[in-house]
Amino acid sequence: MHVIGTAGHVDHGKSTLIEALTGIDPDRLAEEKERAMTIDLGFAWMSLEVGDEIEEVGVVDVPGHRDFIENMLAGIGGIDLALFVVAADEGVMPQTSEHLAIIDLLSVPGGVVALTKSDLIQDPDWLELVVLDLQEGLSGTVLEDAPIIPVSARTGEGLPQLRDELAARLRATDARPDLGRPRLPIDRVFTLSGFGTIVTGTLTGGRLTVGDTIEIQPGALQGRVRGLQTHKTKRDSAIPGSRVAVNVSGIDASNIQRGQVLTLPGQLRETILVDASYRHLHDAAAPLKHNVEVKLFTGAAEILARTRVLGSQTIEPGQTGWLQLASHAPLAVERGDHFILRRPSPGATLGGGLILDPHPGRRHRRFQQPVLDRLNILAGGKPEDLLFQKLDRLQPISLDVLLQKSSLSPDTAQEAWNSLIAGGRVIILGPAAVTEPFWLSLSGRTRQHVGNYHRRFPLRLGMPREELRSRLELTMPVFNSLLHRLANEEVIVDTGMIIHVPEHRINFSDEQQRRIAALNRNFQDAGASSPSVKECKAQVGEDVYEALLELGELYQLNEDVVYRTADFERLIAQTVSYIESHETANAGEIRDLLNTSRKYAIALLEDLDQQKITRRVGDNRVLFRT
Repeated sequence: MHVIGTAGHVDHGKSTLIEALTGIDPDRLAEEKERAMTIDLGFAWMSLEVGDEIEEVGVVDVPGHRDFIENMLAGIGGIDLALFVVAADEGVMPQTSEHLAIIDLLSVPGGVVALTKSDLIQDPDWLELVVLDLQEGLSGTVLEDAPIIPVSARTGEGLPQLRDELAARLRATDARPDLGRPRLPIDRVFTLSGFGTIVTGTLTGGRLTVGDTIEIQPGALQGRVRGLQTHKTKRDSAIPGSRVAVNVSGIDASNIQRGQVLTLPGQLRETILVDASYRHLHDAAAPLKHNVEVKLFTGAAEILARTRVLGSQTIEPGQTGWLQLASHAPLAVERGDHFILRRPSPGATLGGGLILDPHPGRRHRRFQQPVLDRLNILAGGKPEDLLFQKLDRLQPISLDVLLQKSSLSPDTAQEAWNSLIAGGRVIILGPAAVTEPFWLSLSGRTRQHVGNYHRRFPLRLGMPREELRSRLELTMPVFNSLLHRLANEEVIVDTGMIIHVPEHRINFSDEQQRRIAALNRNFQDAGASSPSVKECKAQVGEDVYEALLELGELYQLNEDVVYRTADFERLIAQTVSYIESHETANAGEIRDLLNTSRKYAIALLEDLDQQKITRRVGDNRVLFRT
């Protein structure tokens, strides 16, 4: 289905022409009928032979008078064709040029020019002059090749030719694709007795079906599609490119306003900061400056925003540039949406452009080259470049979330992903993806953190795993995948508890080795009544003591008792052998067996319990397997 937008500076002739074409008066308001002037959006439809069958084509009648041009902007987005209306008896007027500039800035696919009131022109030279003037004005715009058709709504002259030309132009226009991401910019909200909340708009991006759970952004209001109508006909579903009235349940009409967007839950996020390409109108009165307040129009939304000019001091009339727009309130947009900027007072259209990134995440410094390079890629890059840029901003990120946030169609996004994988530009880390530069940086940072730890603590085997993960700020699945990959590449060694580089060794100085030898003699002389933890640390130093633990030369049972590992294994063997022959043993028996004190015997037995070598039964221990 297709939607035509009617624009032009003459209201009386334009609305009359729409009624002559469709049989529907698009002026809804009493004030409009009294003043013979379109004030707000009007809607109608007509049947045209588009393709092999008759199609109902929606018509959005937008205000033509310059006092209501901002209402016009709420309805002109999302149309497939412009019906540009100019009165033959008045010719090109100042607001004609402004309407044309807006159509051009929004990149409307094309259109047809209707030269109304042609029956009032008796002088052929005057009509020819108006046509020549129009052709000159249309030159260089999206309507450059638009046919100019003289018509009369009163006599019917030219109307068949106009209808045929509209049908022909629509046949050459691609149907709106179904990307599975429906969006309905809301241009009207009202209530009907017995039905409740009704919102209308032009549907893009995907299909809506009765029963769908929907979300309205900004605001994240959730409801359900109770009913659908297109051109006052009930539908079970509505397809992209159609004018749709949605009966919404679960949301009160007082909480919805023009400019919000109806979509599916989770598919659209509100934002207050967007990156954009921008074209300043050639006849603008002054350059666009940094940090000025403007009115931002996109979809059906109108919102105050502040400009942030990137890469230059200003954008001169007729020139293009980069903008970051900071809106005063949240808006709901996607990459590729068109927008218009207007001066708030006195009102005037300044220019417009294309949203490149609806969620840049931060304010850019104005003259950073990486920012400008990124905007260049976003403006003209291939799908894989766009996906790469999105990954670069959000990594690490799961593939599903990345494809969802890419603003590409599912098929295009998947093809772009496959291309990135084939080219080695992305790396998979567990459930997440990162770019190759990010991977190289992450690998380097890992080795740097571990190396720094070795330099700070040369007598420790390595860096605790959790400390490294905290410094890298990674989730556990991504971190584990990182370590697995680096270990396979022999960049690090992962013991399961600590991380070290392969070449790291603990080396004691001559003095430290002398103290260790003295400590070993003390252990040997003490037997099962070994030196305490405190005594050991005092003799060799805390760093050396911890190193001996990590090296496995010492084994600490509790906060006070420690043994040389070889001595402890001998004591275990003696204890197990005693219990095997006696079936049970208590602390006193083990004390006597090992010729030590009760403190050491209890510490030994409690450690054996923890290792599940023994288990306690009353005051006795038995072997765990018995």
